[in-house]
Amino acid sequence: MRGDDAMHECVELLSRYLRIDSSNPPGNERETARFFADIFDREGIEYTFYEPVRDRISVRACVKGSGKKEPLILLNHMDVVPVTGQDFSFDPFGGEIRDGFVCGRGALDMKGIGIMQLMAFLAMKRGGVNLNRDLLFLAVADEEEGGKHGARFLLESHAQEFRAGVVLNEGSFGISNMLPGRKVMMISTAEKGACWLRLSRKGMPGHGSCPHGQNALVKMNEALARLLATPLPVTITHVVAVYFKNLSQEWQFLAPYAEDGKFETLARVLTESGMLGVPQLNAMVRNTISLNMVDAGIKINVIPDQATACLDIRLLPGQDVQEFIDFVKKSLADDEILIEPVMTTPGSESAVDNEDYAILQASLRDHFPDSLMTRSILMGISDSRFFRERGVPAYGFCPIFITMDHLKMIHGNDEKISVEELTTGCNVYTDVVQRLCT
Repeated sequence: MRGDDAMHECVELLSRYLRIDSSNPPGNERETARFFADIFDREGIEYTFYEPVRDRISVRACVKGSGKKEPLILLNHMDVVPVTGQDFSFDPFGGEIRDGFVCGRGALDMKGIGIMQLMAFLAMKRGGVNLNRDLLFLAVADEEEGGKHGARFLLESHAQEFRAGVVLNEGSFGISNMLPGRKVMMISTAEKGACWLRLSRKGMPGHGSCPHGQNALVKMNEALARLLATPLPVTITHVVAVYFKNLSQEWQFLAPYAEDGKFETLARVLTESGMLGVPQLNAMVRNTISLNMVDAGIKINVIPDQATACLDIRLLPGQDVQEFIDFVKKSLADDEILIEPVMTTPGSESAVDNEDYAILQASLRDHFPDSLMTRSILMGISDSRFFRERGVPAYGFCPIFITMDHLKMIHGNDEKISVEELTTGCNVYTDVVQRLCT
């Protein structure tokens, strides 16, 4: 396919894909699965649907290889976070092409990456490429709510169908304006774990005109204030140490760390420089607690007798989940607060001393020779963890550049991807897949 035709196809496909509202909850990935199935039907590619509960569908397609190597899985999720209450300047499910961007919820997280993977997958089939391994395209449900009806279900119930030597997934982007005069391209080799907690506190009801000191909401707020005021220490993990070692080529304030390589030096210079005021950098070196939901009260003049709060806690690889829950309980300093884990999963990391990772690095260097290359850590969680738990290397890989401001669009307002970067991403992904499979 000629370059102009490929560009038109990937833009048109993403525009159509973004028009499908697959907000999770409720998910309802049936229509997105059908979107891919229609494409595979036209291309003569066999595929399988998996539906653990009604309308929560994942789809697997395969281009067969020689079996010399274990399969490569191109993993993406079809669900997106809701847009309720957010302020978009365009229809978030319109798939509009405006000012050189394809606009809509999921453009970056991660329907855009899904289309890059799809174009690479189709290129191998259309070109009749002799593959040395099976190539699987896997579009899953339910990633945004933890993967119970998606990747987790697939690996627990159909493990043999998802054997793999390597997985490419979401988890990183290139950043165009992080360094002065030089772009940064990243591969995510690790991710933080999640510890979602629901807190509940009972009190005593009463008339709002006569406060009595047993207001459940007040008690909850006091405990939360104690927790959030408790300092969380800087903790340097190996992947983060490598990340900043690479960035020391451009960031002069890291020179002391570049010279001695000590983790304590890195922690010191990051603190003294003020760089930990950047939320993304701070989250790389600390466990974090975000208070995201509070609920109490039934009427303005009724003292609430119960209050709940939800904490989104992210833990660095190597941290013990139960130990951190114990820390939360101690910091709340209120034995009347019940702590209920909603979801807990430890951080995870993939090895980099293998041929597949070397191929990823080499391809990126060839395509972006002037950029600084580094591995990185994903601050959120992804479906990569389910494969890492089974010993399969999984890497966050998205060969495009976005700005720091555009990172805020992920789960935020006005999510979009440039036509130029989408096209570049499709081309690089195709090259990478061919290198990994031949």
